[in-house]
Amino acid sequence: MRNTAIKKTFFLLFLLYMPFAMAQEKDSIAISLEDAWQKAATFSKELKEQHLQTEIGEEHIKDAKSQKLPSIDFDASYGKLANVPVFVNGITNDAEYIHLDDHSIYEASASAYFNIYAGGATKTAIKTAETKEDFLIHIEEETEDQLHFEVIQTYLDLQRYYEFKDLIKQNIKQNKERVRLIQQLFDNGVVLKSDVLRAKLQLSKQQTQLVTMQNNIVLATQSLNILMGNEDDLPIVPADTIQLGSIGIDKAYENYVTETLTKSPLEKMADNQIELSELKTDALKADKRPKIGLFGNYAYSYPQIKLYPYAESPYLLGIAGVKLSYDLSALYHDKHKEKAAEIAVEQQKVAKANIEDQLRKKVKQAYSRFNEDLVKVNVAEENIQSAKENYRIVDQTYFNQLSLLTDLIDADTQLLQARFELVNNQIAAKLHYYQLLKISGAL
Repeated sequence: MRNTAIKKTFFLLFLLYMPFAMAQEKDSIAISLEDAWQKAATFSKELKEQHLQTEIGEEHIKDAKSQKLPSIDFDASYGKLANVPVFVNGITNDAEYIHLDDHSIYEASASAYFNIYAGGATKTAIKTAETKEDFLIHIEEETEDQLHFEVIQTYLDLQRYYEFKDLIKQNIKQNKERVRLIQQLFDNGVVLKSDVLRAKLQLSKQQTQLVTMQNNIVLATQSLNILMGNEDDLPIVPADTIQLGSIGIDKAYENYVTETLTKSPLEKMADNQIELSELKTDALKADKRPKIGLFGNYAYSYPQIKLYPYAESPYLLGIAGVKLSYDLSALYHDKHKEKAAEIAVEQQKVAKANIEDQLRKKVKQAYSRFNEDLVKVNVAEENIQSAKENYRIVDQTYFNQLSLLTDLIDADTQLLQARFELVNNQIAAKLHYYQLLKISGAL
């Protein structure tokens, strides 16, 4: 009965594995991490959106600079005048009307104003637009780094799952051979039926693991394809080796901190926020300064009712001069606004200090974890050698009837786990290395 259940389990696992096996028959596309990043950077809608936002910032700079140009207006109007009522005997009595010979009235005028001095408001507006555009550039850089790191994480996950799959398939092949040998021993009456069943159960566990790993590959492949703008089910395999190769830290922790506080987009964005707060204070101060400009107006009107004696004739009138204005209410209206702006500057400085604290923590964490991973890789390699030797000894002693099957299964599990740990530590080292590059603005 138990043997039948195991056979059914193998059959179900075979059915689950078939779709994955068929999918692997398609020609897979080998792709490097650099190629994956380039495709993702080209396709990313988020990156395109942020790039367009940066272009908008450039237009805002041009708009602010255009405020230096004179403002010119043109107006034209045409209308009809009603007869003018005159209340000679008071408003309670009937009015006498002044009848007009021509009820028409019209005017066409052009006016211009050229700013000479506005308390530095125009200069501040231009500087504000430039700082905002710089801020948007750093946001785009941070978005690019985030996308790059997301591609790295997904790519490394795919590498991990392919390595695990190969290890599990190798282990399954070894377990099948073990089941065959134990079956022969059972047929010859050397071992019990329970040993055969345990060996088959161990094999079924590994086949279940293989199905899980194949599913992980499918999901990670879809995630990477989405990032690169490919079809979800396009078969891809990592072309890069899982070995660390030339990856390594060539600087001291302090140098990475210095580089981070110089190059990190987050640090630059914090500087921009401080500068924007200071510019807001400057703009409020500009409101309390006088404004001086040149103005001119030229009008063609009918009738002539501006200057005495009046005349029912069209006329031309031009005016040019200097205009001085001063907003006295700004002295008390902007008092609290200016104080709030000064507080905002201090707030942004505190925010920058907090960002620097967080960046130093992240640098320390990535730096320490990477060095830890390198040690773990060396230990894992030694553990694999020990696990191999242990498995060889237990394998020989079991088939010589000197140890139990449970000892052999434990040795097999320990060897597979040691190989898994090596892969995990290699992936972790790469991830922490790229994380360190991202934090320091060098990714």
